[in-house]
Amino acid sequence: MKAKSECYICSLQQVLSITRRITDDPETELRIINKALEYMVNMDPEITPAEISSDLFRLVCRELEASDPYREEMDFYNRQALELYPRLQEVLAKSDDRIYTALLLAVAGNQIDLGIIDEIDIEGTIREVLAEGLRLNDYEEFRNDLAEAKSLLYLVDNAGEILFDRILLEEIKKVYPDLQVTIAVKKEPAMNDALRADAFQTGMDRMGEIIDTGCGDLGAPKRRCSAEFAEAFRRADLVIAKGHANFETIEGEWKHPAVYALLRAKCPVVAGTLGVEVFDSVFKKLP
Repeated sequence: MKAKSECYICSLQQVLSITRRITDDPETELRIINKALEYMVNMDPEITPAEISSDLFRLVCRELEASDPYREEMDFYNRQALELYPRLQEVLAKSDDRIYTALLLAVAGNQIDLGIIDEIDIEGTIREVLAEGLRLNDYEEFRNDLAEAKSLLYLVDNAGEILFDRILLEEIKKVYPDLQVTIAVKKEPAMNDALRADAFQTGMDRMGEIIDTGCGDLGAPKRRCSAEFAEAFRRADLVIAKGHANFETIEGEWKHPAVYALLRAKCPVVAGTLGVEVFDSVFKKLP
């Protein structure tokens, strides 16, 4: 998905937010903003919003000598999600279709996005998504593809949220115990995107093999991912791409007969591309 004008403004807001996690010095803020503007003037106009955010995140970290400014909050949301686990199981116990309900819980977990949303009400979002359901819903086609699949590649999004993805995979594995599951995390810090450490903290490693995209970028930009990840993507019978950045970098770039985007549309650009309203929930098979 190509970046639009609004993405430039949003990216600068992200730069300021990241900078303020590290320093409260106004002169430093201005210096970093100027560096970000220099980058944006010279960047590739075909770049995706996720790549812009990734490059600017690295710029801030490099300039301020900060390796992982979101780590403390990522650990917090991992712990909070684990505390919610028993209550999420209670929700599933009341469901007539546990995979579908787990899918809704997973999309509710997509609200845990520190790069876009400052204040996160996880439990409120769960109630909202369970009540409203999916605005775009390719679940029936997904179940058909799932029944035929021998392997599934799951591209996770954020820390904390990854626990909700684990719940979805648990329910899928109960019905399809022989399904070979691979989970893709980021190789290096990329805002609050999940790393290997987050997969192990939340028990996701029990669901399947943990691999990484080969880069420290949000999403899975094809030109930046490793050959090993590209091969895992190609060989998987079924792919679930979770969250904004995975949608932005896969839509129109990666070719696969059965890749599904699962996300909350948290900004006007992504919502407009999908043809939905902001904060609508989406489970869509990508062409």
